[in-house]
Amino acid sequence: MARAHFAGKERLLRSALKSFAEGDAVPVLKIALTEIEGILGDAYRKVHRKGARIKKLLEFAVASAEAKAGHPDTLLFPAAFAHYLRSHTFADFDPAARTGNASSRHAVGHGAAAPETYTMVRALQALRTLDQLAFYT
Repeated sequence: MARAHFAGKERLLRSALKSFAEGDAVPVLKIALTEIEGILGDAYRKVHRKGARIKKLLEFAVASAEAKAGHPDTLLFPAAFAHYLRSHTFADFDPAARTGNASSRHAVGHGAAAPETYTMVRALQALRTLDQLAFYT
């Protein structure tokens, strides 16, 4: 939690980590995926001195990853991370069709992810996404 944009979320994120260690995926996903936008917003605000909507925050995360890696296609995989963010974490979601799963912050945040999609694999993916954001932003 050394990064400033994570510090305000430390209590929540520690709870997610504790739940992961206990093998409970549901709170990990509920906490980690719903706090990502706030963490990105804090990182963006630190750089740009103003807030932004999610589309701009996602562009910021991708640009930060590419800048830190020096190129989109290095072994740090910033292009792959960008694809993952767009196709999973920030995937389009239709609440009426309830098409999301527990890798999507929108489906989790709207309570529309099917219970069987709350797995430890997805919990680890959410925590690794936060780890990547801490590294890149």
